[in-house]
Amino acid sequence: MSVQRDAWGERLPRHLGLGSAVAVLVGSTIGSGIFRVPAGVAERLHEPGPVLLAWVVGGLVALFGALTYAELAAALPRSGGVFAYILEAFGPLPAFLFGWSEL
Repeated sequence: MSVQRDAWGERLPRHLGLGSAVAVLVGSTIGSGIFRVPAGVAERLHEPGPVLLAWVVGGLVALFGALTYAELAAALPRSGGVFAYILEAFGPLPAFLFGWSEL
């Protein structure tokens, strides 16, 4: 994999198509909990209205989180993801600690 150089410095090449990007985002956002959680929620709430409301609220929270990451990615267009954002905002020690906590 070759490294590209531009005004922002060195970056990894972007080879992710639209379909692959959507699959990665859906898989990381939804995960396998979508198959386990609905039964427990419905069991505790007993009626469909509150169950649907819980799903809508959860979807809005996920949407706001995704939009936050979109803004960060647009503001800091370089490789590294959350590590790069923490490095820029808080410095090397918090970024290092975050990186190790993700292992």
